[in-house]
Amino acid sequence: MVLTTDSMKNYFLFLFSVALLFVACTKDRIIEITPIVYPVEYWKKDSLVYTLYQGGVELNQQTTTYGISSPDTLTLSYENNNFRLTFLEQNKGKAFLGFTEGAFVIEGDSLFLFSGDTVRLKIVAKTDSLLVLESSILNGDYLREYRDYYQLLDINAEAPMVSFKSDIYEPIFYNNGEGSCMPCHNDDGGQMRLVPADMAYNELINGISNNDGGVPYINTIQPEESYLYRLVSDGNVEYVMPPNSTLTPFEIETILLWISQGAQNN
Repeated sequence: MVLTTDSMKNYFLFLFSVALLFVACTKDRIIEITPIVYPVEYWKKDSLVYTLYQGGVELNQQTTTYGISSPDTLTLSYENNNFRLTFLEQNKGKAFLGFTEGAFVIEGDSLFLFSGDTVRLKIVAKTDSLLVLESSILNGDYLREYRDYYQLLDINAEAPMVSFKSDIYEPIFYNNGEGSCMPCHNDDGGQMRLVPADMAYNELINGISNNDGGVPYINTIQPEESYLYRLVSDGNVEYVMPPNSTLTPFEIETILLWISQGAQNN
């Protein structure tokens, strides 16, 4: 086949266009966009992935998710290079807010926290809304790898919608049968049945206390007057719940926030 001058020009123009497109796509895949650095970043822990290795073989992996009531946050202030790490501590059956703070430095893929002991965390990922930090501990033949996933938190934004099932029922009430309301309010006993989740919601929404003048358990107009909230937060009620332990301040505030948001079955 004989190519004319015009056809050869068109042929080479086509090849040149394909080459430009290939180069453009390749560059798009390999260029990493530098995440925005705000003067102060508020990172809220979303989940923790723990992996156990032996000799390079993965033995176990488990994931722990954190609800919106969890106080675990990491604040990075670039104005003065200070950090504050807030978390929940438990000691002798009691829970309280703990924190550590100091200076921080980001070098390459590492975040160094200087507070007493220097802690080095590998930055696995950092985007405009996601921060993944990894730490590893070697004990003999066992390697323990921890990956903390954080979401960027806008403290000026409206409070996120509380989920009854994910933020209240599962972690507080039920918790695989080991929750604060079990076993007294399981499907076998108690003035109020809180198993399963739909039963618990209906009992709370329609329930009226047998004490204290028949107060509704849920009052979305005056959330702090809700009998459920008073049971877990007010020591002046006749029967404080749960009777053998107390909810953490974050769990109590989550319940109040859920009621104030309309006590939805979500």
